[in-house]
Amino acid sequence: MRAARRALDANQQRLAGQAIVNRLSHHPTLLRARHIGLYWPMDGEADVRGLVQRFPEKRFYLPVLPHAPHPQLRFVRWHGRALTYRNRYHIPEPVRGHSHPPEQLDLVLMPLVAFDPSGARLGMGAGFYDRTFAIQHLLPGAGPRLVGIAHQLQCVPRLPTDSWDIPLHGVVTESHSYRCR
Repeated sequence: MRAARRALDANQQRLAGQAIVNRLSHHPTLLRARHIGLYWPMDGEADVRGLVQRFPEKRFYLPVLPHAPHPQLRFVRWHGRALTYRNRYHIPEPVRGHSHPPEQLDLVLMPLVAFDPSGARLGMGAGFYDRTFAIQHLLPGAGPRLVGIAHQLQCVPRLPTDSWDIPLHGVVTESHSYRCR
Protein backbone atom coordinates (compact mmCIF):
# COMPACT_ATOMS: atom_id res chain seq x y z
CA MET A 1 0.00 0.00 0.00
CA ARG A 2 2.80 2.41 0.85
CA ALA A 3 4.45 1.74 -2.51
CA ALA A 4 1.13 2.22 -4.31
CA ARG A 5 0.45 5.61 -2.78
CA ARG A 6 4.08 6.70 -3.33
CA ALA A 7 3.70 5.68 -6.99
CA LEU A 8 1.11 8.43 -7.52
CA ASP A 9 2.79 11.29 -9.38
CA ALA A 10 2.78 14.88 -8.08
CA ASN A 11 -0.24 15.86 -10.17
CA GLN A 12 -2.26 12.82 -9.00
CA GLN A 13 -1.31 13.60 -5.39
CA ARG A 14 -2.30 17.27 -5.78
CA LEU A 15 -5.65 16.41 -7.40
CA ALA A 16 -6.43 13.75 -4.77
CA GLY A 17 -5.61 16.17 -1.94
CA GLN A 18 -7.82 18.87 -3.46
CA ALA A 19 -10.68 16.41 -3.95
CA ILE A 20 -10.42 15.23 -0.33
CA VAL A 21 -10.31 18.82 0.97
CA ASN A 22 -13.41 19.60 -1.15
CA ARG A 23 -15.20 16.51 0.17
CA LEU A 24 -14.24 17.38 3.77
CA SER A 25 -15.39 20.99 3.29
CA HIS A 26 -18.97 19.70 3.12
CA HIS A 27 -18.58 16.94 5.71
CA PRO A 28 -20.94 17.56 8.68
CA THR A 29 -18.37 16.37 11.22
CA LEU A 30 -15.79 18.88 10.02
CA LEU A 31 -18.36 21.68 9.76
CA ARG A 32 -19.35 21.17 13.42
CA ALA A 33 -15.77 20.81 14.68
CA ARG A 34 -13.87 23.72 16.18
CA HIS A 35 -10.63 22.00 17.30
CA ILE A 36 -9.24 19.71 14.58
CA GLY A 37 -6.18 17.48 14.60
CA LEU A 38 -4.34 17.21 11.27
CA TYR A 39 -1.13 15.52 10.20
CA TRP A 40 1.85 16.49 8.05
CA PRO A 41 1.71 14.24 4.96
CA MET A 42 4.68 11.95 4.33
CA ASP A 43 5.38 8.91 2.21
CA GLY A 44 2.55 9.53 -0.28
CA GLU A 45 -0.15 10.30 2.32
CA ALA A 46 -3.00 12.50 1.08
CA ASP A 47 -2.43 16.18 1.85
CA VAL A 48 -5.34 17.97 3.58
CA ARG A 49 -3.39 20.93 4.99
CA GLY A 50 -5.39 23.20 2.64
CA LEU A 51 -8.20 23.03 5.21
CA VAL A 52 -6.29 25.54 7.35
CA GLN A 53 -6.72 28.28 4.73
CA ARG A 54 -10.24 27.21 3.82
CA PHE A 55 -11.46 27.38 7.44
CA PRO A 56 -9.56 30.22 9.18
CA GLU A 57 -12.16 30.34 11.98
CA LYS A 58 -11.27 26.80 13.12
CA ARG A 59 -8.27 25.78 15.21
CA PHE A 60 -5.95 23.19 13.74
CA TYR A 61 -3.37 21.11 15.60
CA LEU A 62 -0.50 18.87 14.52
CA PRO A 63 0.60 15.77 16.43
CA VAL A 64 3.89 15.88 18.31
CA LEU A 65 5.56 12.56 19.07
CA PRO A 66 5.90 11.64 22.74
CA HIS A 67 9.16 11.41 24.60
CA ALA A 68 9.62 8.40 26.85
CA PRO A 69 7.91 7.50 29.14
CA HIS A 70 4.85 9.30 27.72
CA PRO A 71 3.17 7.01 25.16
CA GLN A 72 0.59 9.46 23.80
CA LEU A 73 0.70 12.09 21.09
CA ARG A 74 0.35 15.76 21.99
CA PHE A 75 -1.45 18.11 19.62
CA VAL A 76 0.03 21.60 19.16
CA ARG A 77 -1.78 24.50 17.50
CA TRP A 78 -0.66 25.12 13.92
CA HIS A 79 -1.48 28.23 11.89
CA GLY A 80 -0.38 26.90 8.50
CA ARG A 81 3.18 28.21 8.52
CA ALA A 82 6.27 26.28 7.47
CA LEU A 83 7.90 24.07 10.10
CA THR A 84 11.65 23.67 10.52
CA TYR A 85 11.95 21.04 13.26
CA ARG A 86 11.74 17.36 12.25
CA ASN A 87 11.10 14.55 14.72
CA ARG A 88 12.89 11.20 14.85
CA TYR A 89 10.90 10.00 11.81
CA HIS A 90 11.80 13.22 9.92
CA ILE A 91 8.20 14.48 10.08
CA PRO A 92 7.89 18.25 10.63
CA GLU A 93 6.44 19.23 14.02
CA PRO A 94 5.71 22.53 15.73
CA VAL A 95 8.22 23.17 18.52
CA ARG A 96 6.18 25.85 20.29
CA GLY A 97 2.54 26.67 20.58
CA HIS A 98 -0.60 25.94 22.52
CA SER A 99 -0.99 22.24 23.26
CA HIS A 100 -4.55 20.89 23.29
CA PRO A 101 -5.48 17.68 25.14
CA PRO A 102 -6.15 15.00 22.48
CA GLU A 103 -9.36 13.84 24.14
CA GLN A 104 -10.74 17.40 23.92
CA LEU A 105 -10.29 17.73 20.15
CA ASP A 106 -13.54 17.60 18.22
CA LEU A 107 -12.13 15.81 15.18
CA VAL A 108 -8.85 14.11 14.27
CA LEU A 109 -7.97 13.52 10.63
CA MET A 110 -5.62 10.55 10.63
CA PRO A 111 -3.23 9.19 8.01
CA LEU A 112 -3.21 5.49 7.32
CA VAL A 113 -1.59 2.79 5.22
CA ALA A 114 -4.78 0.81 4.54
CA PHE A 115 -8.39 0.71 5.73
CA ASP A 116 -11.55 -1.30 5.29
CA PRO A 117 -15.13 -0.03 5.08
CA SER A 118 -15.85 -1.14 8.67
CA GLY A 119 -13.34 1.40 10.02
CA ALA A 120 -10.36 -0.85 10.64
CA ARG A 121 -7.14 1.09 10.07
CA LEU A 122 -3.62 -0.09 9.38
CA GLY A 123 -1.15 2.58 10.45
CA MET A 124 2.62 2.66 10.32
CA GLY A 125 2.88 0.22 13.22
CA ALA A 126 4.03 2.38 16.15
CA GLY A 127 0.54 2.56 17.74
CA PHE A 128 0.65 6.27 18.61
CA TYR A 129 -2.95 7.00 17.58
CA ASP A 130 -4.30 3.82 19.21
CA ARG A 131 -2.62 4.66 22.54
CA THR A 132 -3.62 8.32 22.38
CA PHE A 133 -7.30 7.54 21.82
CA ALA A 134 -7.57 4.33 23.88
CA ILE A 135 -10.14 6.12 26.05
CA GLN A 136 -12.65 5.25 23.33
CA HIS A 137 -12.42 1.57 24.38
CA LEU A 138 -13.28 2.45 27.97
CA LEU A 139 -15.84 5.18 27.25
CA PRO A 140 -17.48 4.73 23.85
CA GLY A 141 -18.35 8.15 22.49
CA ALA A 142 -15.60 9.88 24.50
CA GLY A 143 -12.95 11.90 22.75
CA PRO A 144 -12.89 13.20 19.20
CA ARG A 145 -14.36 11.79 16.03
CA LEU A 146 -11.60 9.88 14.25
CA VAL A 147 -11.65 10.13 10.46
CA GLY A 148 -9.07 8.43 8.28
CA ILE A 149 -7.74 10.22 5.22
CA ALA A 150 -6.60 8.05 2.33
CA HIS A 151 -6.40 7.51 -1.38
CA GLN A 152 -9.16 5.21 -2.58
CA LEU A 153 -6.53 2.68 -3.65
CA GLN A 154 -5.80 2.11 0.06
CA CYS A 155 -9.22 0.51 0.64
CA VAL A 156 -9.20 -3.26 1.14
CA PRO A 157 -12.19 -5.56 1.72
CA ARG A 158 -11.18 -6.58 5.27
CA LEU A 159 -8.30 -5.90 7.66
CA PRO A 160 -7.49 -8.02 10.70
CA THR A 161 -7.73 -6.14 13.99
CA ASP A 162 -6.32 -6.52 17.47
CA SER A 163 -7.99 -5.70 20.79
CA TRP A 164 -6.03 -2.43 21.12
CA ASP A 165 -6.98 -1.10 17.67
CA ILE A 166 -9.25 1.93 17.78
CA PRO A 167 -11.72 1.86 14.88
CA LEU A 168 -12.34 4.93 12.77
CA HIS A 169 -15.67 6.74 12.74
CA GLY A 170 -15.22 7.30 9.02
CA VAL A 171 -12.79 7.55 6.13
CA VAL A 172 -12.63 10.16 3.39
CA THR A 173 -10.90 9.52 0.06
CA GLU A 174 -10.86 11.48 -3.17
CA SER A 175 -13.94 9.57 -4.38
CA HIS A 176 -15.83 8.31 -1.31
CA SER A 177 -16.83 9.15 2.24
CA TYR A 178 -17.26 6.07 4.43
CA ARG A 179 -19.29 6.13 7.63
CA CYS A 180 -17.92 3.35 9.81
CA ARG A 181 -19.49 3.66 13.27
